[in-house]
Amino acid sequence: MTVRLLAVLGLLALPPLRAGCDKPPPDQPRTAIAEGAAAPAVTLPDQKGASWTLAQHLPAAVVFYRGHW
Repeated sequence: MTVRLLAVLGLLALPPLRAGCDKPPPDQPRTAIAEGAAAPAVTLPDQKGASWTLAQHLPAAVVFYRGHW
């Protein structure tokens, strides 16, 4: 019984600790481009190391999932 109680109390303490993790990294921009605005030039390496440019794959829909920091 005591172990269960301690486990529940420990879980209740997690949300305030997690809230501190929800802050964006300090080097992340604080503003975003407007909806419908042209996307900036993006070039990233693919899984084989070749360059992948967004402009080569237009039209495109880009979706970003925040996930968890």
